Amino acid sequence: MFGIFKETEKVMDTYEQMQTILKSFLTYDLRELPSRYEFWYRVAIRQEELRTLQAAHRAKISMTSAVGRFHQVQYNSITQKLAKLERLADIYKMFCIEEEREGLNHRLHFHKETIAALYEHIQQKELYTYCDTVQQQFWEAVREDLLDAVAHLD
Repeated sequence: MFGIFKETEKVMDTYEQMQTILKSFLTYDLRELPSRYEFWYRVAIRQEELRTLQAAHRAKISMTSAVGRFHQVQYNSITQKLAKLERLADIYKMFCIEEEREGLNHRLHFHKETIAALYEHIQQKELYTYCDTVQQQFWEAVREDLLDAVAHLD
């Protein structure tokens, strides 16, 4: 008699999986910032930090010295990192609007398997975070897969 009312495992749709993945990645990316701040405030702080670093490196670029070329490489790297962070933050904003759910689910349907596999990796992230370098590499790979999965959402 008691076996009749079994709890069914909740099946997450692609929208929920992607929302969880994005939130996990952005939380990791903002980990150094104090958690007492609101999530979106921390995102804005990180973006401003990257813009400040970008401007500092840009001012010191010189192709006539090795240090100047170092600043060029750093400027390019920070520019890419800032663009990726802004893109993922904008996508996460879309996932915070419940009215967009049906449309996003439809557009994500073509990447359902990729998103499900990425979600599984996020659920087992402890396996991939046993040291700082591996953890950083894992989250970089997650970022790239996320950007590939959301490239078509515009």
